[in-house]
Formats: sequence, C-alpha cells, structure tokens
Amino acid sequence: MNLLLKYLQKYGILLCNTNPDLPALEDIGCTWADVTALIDRQALFYCKAFKKRTTYLSKETYYLLKEVRQKKPLTPPAQRIYAILENGAEAETGFLKAVSGLDGKAYREGFDFLLQNMYVTALRNGKPLNESWSTFLYAAAAEWEKRAPGPPPAENAEARLWEILSRTMTERQFRSLARRSPQPQKSPFQ
Repeated sequence: MNLLLKYLQKYGILLCNTNPDLPALEDIGCTWADVTALIDRQALFYCKAFKKRTTYLSKETYYLLKEVRQKKPLTPPAQRIYAILENGAEAETGFLKAVSGLDGKAYREGFDFLLQNMYVTALRNGKPLNESWSTFLYAAAAEWEKRAPGPPPAENAEARLWEILSRTMTERQFRSLARRSPQPQKSPFQ
C-alpha cells in the first residue's frame, strides 16, 4: 500500500508544505506523484480546510469533518464558480475563471472559499507543469463523494474525528478545524 495512503488512514490529515503546525508531505517522505496518484483514485480529499493551507484528508476524515463542521453559506463569487461545477462538471482553474467572468481577485477569493469550506476538491490530475506540480481538474465535493463513497455515518462523529486527529494536532487546532468553540465545562475529549 502507498505510504501516503497508509499515513492518511492512520492520522487523517497532512499538509502540502512544511510548516510548524502539522506534518507535511516531505516530512513523511512522500512526493507530488504520491498525491496525484491518490487524487486520481479519489483516495484523498484535497482542500484548504486547515488554516487556509493546502490540506489532504483521508476519506474517513473528510466524511467525519463533513458531519461535524457547519458549512458557511456561499459568497457571491464562490456561488458563481460553484454553479459551473455543481452538476458534475470537472474543470481546471483557468476555465473556471474565464467562464465565471470574475476578475482575478474575486476569482481567487471565491475559489479559495470553496476549497476552505470543502465545497470543491481536486477530482483528478490535469496537465503536468513540472515534476513536482501540475494542474487539477476540480469538481464539486458531491461529485467526489459519488466516486469515493464513505462509511456509514458515525455514532459520534466528533469523538471519532478527535480520536484520529488527536494523533497529530492539539485540541485547539481540532476545534478550529471543526469550527467548535471551547467547552469550558466538561470536555468530551477528556
């Protein structure tokens, strides 16, 4: 089994670039090719859910986070982009920008919002740009879900998500990711 897939199945989350918060791709000895192979198989969910950074989630973590995290309503620029993808379409960012009719800043803000809030993901690899980067074909998260069915809903999704993510993140980081405010009384995580 692929090292990246094993890592994600155990720890649930990995970041693309080295940072002080969580392990990143190169920290575990993986490469861009490992990422694109799993994206092509819908074996990981690509987003920017953790501190607006490129984030890779395991299938289980994605589905648990989806249950736990309340989605923010779409902003107008995000809605324009999402409307292109919501019926099963796949597209590269250049196409999405052109068809949406948004200027550069509005497009970036709208597309980042969609990735940060898990409305869209990379569905498959696009054109190689060099050995360590390529474009992606993006689609609505619902399209990814059709190709990567998840487990049945967890009895206590938040507790299961914490069980997985507590291996690499603090409770504060978890609450930020899950959009949960601190519980001053009895914490379900103790």
